[in-house]
Amino acid sequence: MTDVSSRADIATVVDKFYAKALQDSQIGFLFEGLDLRNHLPVIHDFWENIVFHRGNYRGGMMYKHLMLNADKPLKPEHFQRWLELFSATLDEHFAGENASAMKQFAHSIAKTIQARISQQNLLPLGTKNSP
Repeated sequence: MTDVSSRADIATVVDKFYAKALQDSQIGFLFEGLDLRNHLPVIHDFWENIVFHRGNYRGGMMYKHLMLNADKPLKPEHFQRWLELFSATLDEHFAGENASAMKQFAHSIAKTIQARISQQNLLPLGTKNSP
């Protein structure tokens, strides 16, 4: 089995992961209404930047997930399932340093988003007369 070595390889992982995630009984509902046709190239850019340091990602990954959480609260089990599916998809197609780095970074992303969500949930919402 070969390692992730190109944008096409990243697209394989991301596209196959989303195909699974959309159908998944635990997390599929989180992706309802997502415009995948426009969203997938952005995610390809994100991972290409992470793996190959291309610098072509112009997103707002944290903000997007905080907005998702406001609409559909993200729970630890959602992150766990996301990691299971993402890692399994990588393992089905690739092995090597870049594939391992993607799995490690996915775990870091999950921890970071969960921490931010926890912090956000602790902040007061303000009052009617707040600035």
